[in-house]
Amino acid sequence: MNDEVKRGQSDLAASLALGEAAKHPEMAGRAAKYLDEQIALAQAQQAHLKTQQGHLEREAALHDLHAENLKLQSQALRAQHRQLGAQCLHDRIRTVYQSALSLVALLVLAIIGYAIYSAATDQSVVVNQFQVPPAYAAQGNSGRVIASAFLDRLQVLQASTRSSQAAPALQDAWSNQIRMQVPDVHVSLGDVRRTLHQWLGHEILINGDLVQQGNQVALTVRGTGFAAKTFNGTPDTLPALINDAADYVYGSAEPYLYADDLELSGQDAQAIQFVQAAFPTASAKEKPWLLTAWGNALSDLTQNAAAADKFREALRLNPHYWNAYEALQAIQILLGEEEAAYQTGIAFERATRRNGWFAAHVPAIFYNNQDYLRMDLPMEHQEFLADEASHGGQGTNIGQDAPQDAELLARMHVDRQASFTLQTSPGAGSDHYVMAEIDYVQGLMALDQQNYSQAVSDLKAMQALFAQYPAVTTNYDTNPICYLGLAEEFAGHPNKADTAIAQGGHFVDCYRFKGDIADHRGNWPQAQKEYAAAVALAPSLPMAYDSWGMALMRHHDYANAIVKFQEANQRGPHWCDPLEHWGEALVAEGKYSEAIKKYAKAAKYTPGWGALELHWGQALDNLGEHSQALTHYQAAQEHGESLTAAEHATLAMLLAQSG
Repeated sequence: MNDEVKRGQSDLAASLALGEAAKHPEMAGRAAKYLDEQIALAQAQQAHLKTQQGHLEREAALHDLHAENLKLQSQALRAQHRQLGAQCLHDRIRTVYQSALSLVALLVLAIIGYAIYSAATDQSVVVNQFQVPPAYAAQGNSGRVIASAFLDRLQVLQASTRSSQAAPALQDAWSNQIRMQVPDVHVSLGDVRRTLHQWLGHEILINGDLVQQGNQVALTVRGTGFAAKTFNGTPDTLPALINDAADYVYGSAEPYLYADDLELSGQDAQAIQFVQAAFPTASAKEKPWLLTAWGNALSDLTQNAAAADKFREALRLNPHYWNAYEALQAIQILLGEEEAAYQTGIAFERATRRNGWFAAHVPAIFYNNQDYLRMDLPMEHQEFLADEASHGGQGTNIGQDAPQDAELLARMHVDRQASFTLQTSPGAGSDHYVMAEIDYVQGLMALDQQNYSQAVSDLKAMQALFAQYPAVTTNYDTNPICYLGLAEEFAGHPNKADTAIAQGGHFVDCYRFKGDIADHRGNWPQAQKEYAAAVALAPSLPMAYDSWGMALMRHHDYANAIVKFQEANQRGPHWCDPLEHWGEALVAEGKYSEAIKKYAKAAKYTPGWGALELHWGQALDNLGEHSQALTHYQAAQEHGESLTAAEHATLAMLLAQSG
């Protein structure tokens, strides 16, 4: 708009100039010149405008070209994007395909690898069909039927073996599987698998044939690693021949397990004969195992010194043969060599690095003797539970685990749980060992309750079973007759007590009970000599120290009693008795707070001891903590099955006072 104003003003000036020029001639020339200049300027401007217009037109054309180029580029990018998307999809499909192929290849390799590994490590027993006469097959006794009966007997032998640990070279053939093999009529994957196992593995292949000549039959078995043997008889004895053949194969392939099975089934003489025959040709790995089976059988026959020699020889042949440590320790206990047994246990724990870094893999039950000697009853209880769980509720010991576990529970003063364990023990009404252990545990519980006449009755019943079945006596950590002697003394039968104790032998329990008997008869100097002798017999064991401390308590020598309880606790830190008795001594000295600490520590090592709870509550009452005391009185009532008659009366009075 400013340009138009300026242009109007210029035209107005020109018009005025022309008017003035007409009036003055001299001005006409100037005006003409001015107009010429304006015309030239206008023409120049017009030319400039045309130039600018051309420039603008060219820019517009360039802009149009640029826009077209951008459009083409956009189309190209879209096409490239579609191409890249297609390529990406193709790559993804190819990746998935390649991954699938890789997985299939890996799976195939894994299957092949597993098949080769399974074949290379296979040590199972394979029973092939037996060859039988056509007449037998026509009667239904085909080769498959005979082989099945043979297989059944092998599986019975395998199932009856309760060995806690066998060397892999001895056990795996029977722990993997025992199976019968029926040949296919055509080539199959099963044939390929069998070929691999035969080529790479260590299967024990068993074949057999039955031949009849007149009224006689001959069953021959042959297999990998043992000589063929023929069993002769009549057709009606064929089942017995099959069993004999299976026994021969099992004994030839697994001599230790077979000997162990004979010993566990009570055939000790046969076990010894078998081991003596098998030992000369046995491998170096087998010999320590056979010596162990030999020693166990000798122990069952009460030839304990000879059994100990076999276990020592087994350890000489293989210092890392853990079974022999456990077996030797058990025999040393039976021989009354309890300190030596404890030192054997120390050597065993050192050799296996028990509870340390890189500890050897040892079945926990092997430590049960050592844990008993140091009175670590909670630990031993767990070991028996684990052993029962791993072997069909029965365990791997010669005697069943449950009755032995009941004994531990009784020693931890939980009589109700001990009684239930006895009632549910396999063979409670038929197994001689279980029956004897039931009498023993009931006698221990009666002693704990100070029911001495009942204790005498139970322990006498046990001794009657011992007299009838001597092998039963090999399953105890101390001679139970010493407990009968103690019960007889407190039941008022001193002569019978002396007779029983005299038969007890050199055991810590027998020696410390001599001290209790002398003290009961008022001979305190003699009692102290007996306690000192018990300590000297096995200074590493805690039991004698605890009995000595209890005797000192009865004579109101609380300071020295505490010293003995402390010594017992040092040797058996997980035994509840010395800690509880220590608490009682502290209460007698008026040190209630310290006593409570001992009671609390003792409670960690017993599932529920009524007397402990009662004394704990009394200590709290003395400190004025009546509500807490009531809690412990109620716990004592809940676990009152082990309380004495006097303790029951005291508890009833305290509960009545507490409202």
